[in-house]
Amino acid sequence: MGKIKVTKRKLKKENKTPSHSESAAKLLPAKISGIQLQKKNKNRFSLFVEDQFLIGVSDSVLTKHHLSKGVEITPFLLDQIIKDEENWAAREYMFRLLGRRIHSKQELKTKALKKGFSADYLDDIILELENKDYVNDLEFAHKYAADKFKFNNWGPYKIKAYLFKKGIHKATIEQALNSVFAPDKVESTLRKLVLKKKSRFLRTAEEKRSKKLFDFLMRKGYDSDSILRQLDKLLELIKK
Repeated sequence: MGKIKVTKRKLKKENKTPSHSESAAKLLPAKISGIQLQKKNKNRFSLFVEDQFLIGVSDSVLTKHHLSKGVEITPFLLDQIIKDEENWAAREYMFRLLGRRIHSKQELKTKALKKGFSADYLDDIILELENKDYVNDLEFAHKYAADKFKFNNWGPYKIKAYLFKKGIHKATIEQALNSVFAPDKVESTLRKLVLKKKSRFLRTAEEKRSKKLFDFLMRKGYDSDSILRQLDKLLELIKK
């Protein structure tokens, strides 16, 4: 999967609609009278028409539209620049999210929509990220399942439910779960869960202990067949 440099800084508040000067826009069509590198962001430039600030653009948008001093900006071109700036901002936001941790495609889209980015271009950006291997739902599902099993002792049913919520397809979930849940690992995890709660189960009347143990393991996401196969051994483990 493509690597993205991790940053510990908080995600900046995004500007979904690039700000531009309405008064300068009224001068259009007009030629660019100046371009200045922004002091606080070395990847962005300020465009001026008739020596009035018009709009700030990224270096990629500047290059895409061949913007330089003397190039004429029309109202139509300004609209295109604004749309490309929105697209650029959404892409940068997703890269920052991916720099913090791996995300599913649906997670990226949901977070971007909550930030106010338009759905019109999000799918295209996510497809681009997927094609470049920055986003991989199978890798995400495998890591999520492995982490929840290892650190939270979740069973496959609980993990499956949460992966569905994150927009992962059923076939991808099954593939990830099959690679994580080996029978011997499930058995050892059930034992670990029971030992961790042993004192609690000992306080339960013996005739009710079986049901309480079964319900507890079901809530952790394990299937009834796996639990029932080990139930007698687990009950004996509590007594020791």
